[in-house]
Amino acid sequence: MLIRIENGGVEAQILLEVGGRIVSYNRVGRPNVLESDSSLWYETDAQRLVPSPTMLDFRAYNGHEVWVGPQSQWWKQQSLNQEKIESDLFWPPDPYISFGRYEVLTQSPQSITILSEPSPISGLQLKKSISLNDRGELFFLVEAENIRQTPVAWDLWLITRVNGHNENFVPVASPDDVSLGEPSHPWQGRPTYKVEKGYFSFTPLQKDPNFEECTGKAYIKATKPVIYAHCGDEWLTLEFEHHDPSTLHPEQAEIELYNFVHAEKAKSLLELEYHAPYKILQPREKMSTWSRWRLGDVQL
Repeated sequence: MLIRIENGGVEAQILLEVGGRIVSYNRVGRPNVLESDSSLWYETDAQRLVPSPTMLDFRAYNGHEVWVGPQSQWWKQQSLNQEKIESDLFWPPDPYISFGRYEVLTQSPQSITILSEPSPISGLQLKKSISLNDRGELFFLVEAENIRQTPVAWDLWLITRVNGHNENFVPVASPDDVSLGEPSHPWQGRPTYKVEKGYFSFTPLQKDPNFEECTGKAYIKATKPVIYAHCGDEWLTLEFEHHDPSTLHPEQAEIELYNFVHAEKAKSLLELEYHAPYKILQPREKMSTWSRWRLGDVQL
């Protein structure tokens, strides 16, 4: 079921049955700034992925969702799939978090609060609150509770997907504050990027012509936790809470960008990512994080 909220001339839609993800955010009557396959929004129950400890399929609904980090531990804090415990392949993410159903706790024309099913893989249950104020700004809050009788250790990982050809900017003090990971596969090239006038940017339109695909993740020590993306005729600004780097898991950065670049715009993807502090949660203990979204002109 798609749930629509609207305020301040802006609307958002949330797909309850697929991880309670935000699949659209836009001014009313204008194009969606998120990368999301609308043909998948209306699947029947029989067509949707059904989470289980052995369900290792992945379907790119995209939009905005929540994962947990670090990625290397996705299948290591569970006892239901021994093969994944022993495997060095961390993919895919927790199917209950990405593809599970959410129930509505509260709803108004401008806001919604939804609750996930408990995940036996990550040991968490997520509650998401999404609202639009009278300026059309979206406020997203996620709370995770440890549902086990034993501790779990995770961070909350917010992922917002836009088109991979979009301009993108993260404020940095120096090129030394950016490190680029390896391509996802050996046949892919590395994405091009620049650090200029105090901003890191992937430069997808300068893709290496020797490779059909270029992929890579930038781990960024940003001067402030904000990401700008130029989505068609619209600027999208994402703001987050800043934390001391010592609170983050060493495998992650507070701000990360992942770029999958193809010469065809429709095949390209840019992930705007944020990691909250890594925490050990005792039974029934909770943690939370938030983001604020805004559409409008940006002065860089």
